[in-house]
Amino acid sequence: FPMLKSESLKGALIYYDGTHNDARMNLAIVLTAIRHGAKCANHVKVERLLKDANGKICGAHVKDMISNNEWDIKAKAVINATGPSTDTIRVMADPQIPPICAPSSGVHIVLPGYYSPSNTGLLDPDTSDGRVIFFLPWERMTIAGTTDKPSEVTLSPIPTDADVEFILKEIRGYLSKSVSIRRGDVMSAWSGLRPLVRDPNKKDTKSIARNHIIEISPTGLVTIAGGKWTTYRHMAEETMDACIKIGKRDMGSEVPPGKGDLQ
Repeated sequence: FPMLKSESLKGALIYYDGTHNDARMNLAIVLTAIRHGAKCANHVKVERLLKDANGKICGAHVKDMISNNEWDIKAKAVINATGPSTDTIRVMADPQIPPICAPSSGVHIVLPGYYSPSNTGLLDPDTSDGRVIFFLPWERMTIAGTTDKPSEVTLSPIPTDADVEFILKEIRGYLSKSVSIRRGDVMSAWSGLRPLVRDPNKKDTKSIARNHIIEISPTGLVTIAGGKWTTYRHMAEETMDACIKIGKRDMGSEVPPGKGDLQ
């Protein structure tokens, strides 16, 4: 990092990590599922959950948000894997259920590529407010971030000027005085929502665990909440195990029903 400020610099360490294009990864997973027989539909919204005569979840009533067509989908098991919208679906199964998801917005900005070497990033886990700041080379550019604050659930989160200025203010502290980073250097910015799992004993989202939980509601809805890309296959495996557990209950095995399991 030739532009790194040297004043008061004591040292650093190098560690190795992997990167991936999350958008293309997500698409690849969907296409792989289709290849193995899954039926996938985009822009389809769950309007309500369907219940059988015993009050158990047996499907969903959905709406195509482009054509406005509506129909029912019947299923032996319904999995709620909706990220920041986790609690929206859980309330459909049980209106009195307490929330477990605390959506947090994270903003990143894109800077010209010369702000970082092509094969090295920089990370500091101790910013002015205790969050993480980083520069990372990406697609011949540099991405910098991030913010972490509670957010309302929206399909199109938008970075605010305050978010962008916060990131710029933080990264200026790492660059030498000869480098002047300006608002005009920001080529683009985006915001995303993290589906963090709520800890009832914590109030700030930066202290909320990034781990995942799996919940089986009394009505049989399987919810997978939280998590991250690093563990997505493990999350999927545990979610399918939960569905098998529901199947054993329905067949009258000795699995105790409980009041809603939380793993």
